[in-house]
Amino acid sequence: MKKYVRHIVFLVMAVLLAGCANIVTPTGGPKDDKPPVVVGTSPEYNAKNFTGKSIHITFDEFVTLNNPSNTVLISPPMNKKPTFRTSGKSVIIRFEEPLKSNTTYSIYFGDAIKDLHEGNVFSGYTFNFSTGDNIDSLSLNGKVISASALSPMEGVFVSLYADENDTLPIDSLPYYVKPDYITTTDKKGDFHFSGLADKEYLIFALKDNNSNLIYDLPNEEIAFHSDLVKPYFIDNKLVKSKKNDTIADVEKDSLSSNDSVIEIQKPTYPNYELFAFVQEDSVQKLFKKELVEEGLLRFIFRYPADNVSITTLEELPDTFNILPVYSARKDTVLWYFTPGKDSLWISVNDGVNICDTTHYSLKPRESVSKRKRRQEETKEKRLTVSSNIKSGKLKPEQPLILTFNEPVASLNWHDTTLFIIDKDTIINDIQLTKADEYGFRYKVEKSFEPSAKCQIIIPDSTFIGFRNIKNDVVKLSFQIQEESAVGNIYVTIELPDNVPQAIVELSDEKGKAIDKQIITQTQELAFEYLDPGKYKLKATLDLDANGVWSPGNFSQKLQPEKIVFYNGTLEVRANWDIDLDEPWKIEN
Repeated sequence: MKKYVRHIVFLVMAVLLAGCANIVTPTGGPKDDKPPVVVGTSPEYNAKNFTGKSIHITFDEFVTLNNPSNTVLISPPMNKKPTFRTSGKSVIIRFEEPLKSNTTYSIYFGDAIKDLHEGNVFSGYTFNFSTGDNIDSLSLNGKVISASALSPMEGVFVSLYADENDTLPIDSLPYYVKPDYITTTDKKGDFHFSGLADKEYLIFALKDNNSNLIYDLPNEEIAFHSDLVKPYFIDNKLVKSKKNDTIADVEKDSLSSNDSVIEIQKPTYPNYELFAFVQEDSVQKLFKKELVEEGLLRFIFRYPADNVSITTLEELPDTFNILPVYSARKDTVLWYFTPGKDSLWISVNDGVNICDTTHYSLKPRESVSKRKRRQEETKEKRLTVSSNIKSGKLKPEQPLILTFNEPVASLNWHDTTLFIIDKDTIINDIQLTKADEYGFRYKVEKSFEPSAKCQIIIPDSTFIGFRNIKNDVVKLSFQIQEESAVGNIYVTIELPDNVPQAIVELSDEKGKAIDKQIITQTQELAFEYLDPGKYKLKATLDLDANGVWSPGNFSQKLQPEKIVFYNGTLEVRANWDIDLDEPWKIEN
């Protein structure tokens, strides 16, 4: 009997297990894409006379926190960061230090809060409360933009400083003290302050690389408003007024009611645009000094080295020659030298900040690999030659330019230089002239017929570099583009009266610079023989007239030089001219 009972029990268990194995997960409804909603707070929003040690914010669903220690910002800043935790559907903030009396606090959560299951972010939430009888209720909005790229900047700290420090002027506060109020920018570069007192503030933005809320690193990006700013009261209610009444700074939408016209007045508020930049140190500095290779020393400076003296401290033999070469900005100096010495004492001095004396070995360090060292010793250095021919084409009326990797000291012209046009060969029918100060570039003095197929063959050892290195055989094959294959852009630029000059740049759709011209007055510019494609125009208001974009200076209250883009893209077509009907008026 027991045997039959045991069999029955096993059979029942098997049926139950089979049933469990066939359980199907119930299908849910549509995916939840809504962020959490605040259903209650303790204390209440904008509470006064708060004396507690924690804040409770309750939502309509379970929530989680994303890196609150770095994401949540409290104004005014606290020395000890509060602790943050979740409990079910609530976020709890506990303060680790006593709160200041008679102070309005603002807690900005940024993107720290999201629902537990779907990860929907509750973005931009701010909770305000006061430890006194009154609560500050003014606001301030703005945007932080990269001054050079004109793109919005995310994650930048924006600070407000009240002029209430007894020992430091307000312009010095960002260097030494934490701000009175702080917030951060969102993905669009926008920032918002609430709970502000009715005072004037210095507004200062900082890309804080060491997270101490102090401007103390030279590579930190900053932005500021030149004048003190005042917050304002944002009234979300629409104010009705009779027609012909005027209120400053309002937007008006007209409507009719009972045959009488009234106006709905919606207040508008300042939106401060701050342009961020890395401030250049005003002190000249020698960044780097090195032997690049045999016969080439390099000196890199912070600023143009016009007033820097680079001299040798010993008598040089007649066979040892030095050619100093300056970069376009003159902040890099190259010393080409001929063989003849193993070492050299050099002094670098500007009479103020730089006084450097170095003993250089003029021989490169030996390679680690003996095989590689033998290869380097047997391999002869050659003078490299490139040209402005692109994809086998040379633009109409464009001269052929040869560029070398070091200054050419002399030409050893041969009678065997060939110029081949179509199938006709002419010997020694081209001439070269120096196209720059040092001899890096040479212009081919020859007119080429449109659509003609050309070839130039120059023998080896025709060009002799400063260090006595020579070229291999140069073969250039190209064809002159027909004018019908390219297009032109003609535009008149109107320069503001108070701007000494502007740098106007043309770039392709990918942002690569195609041409650059500098103007000192209103004039028409021509960008000619352009390949078909889309182009953009950019103008830099070059206030210091140094030919390059200059960042600002906070201590001198100098904003970065303004960059303006032409509104729209210019599409060049073959055999077509773009002649803009209206001048491009550049506003300062």
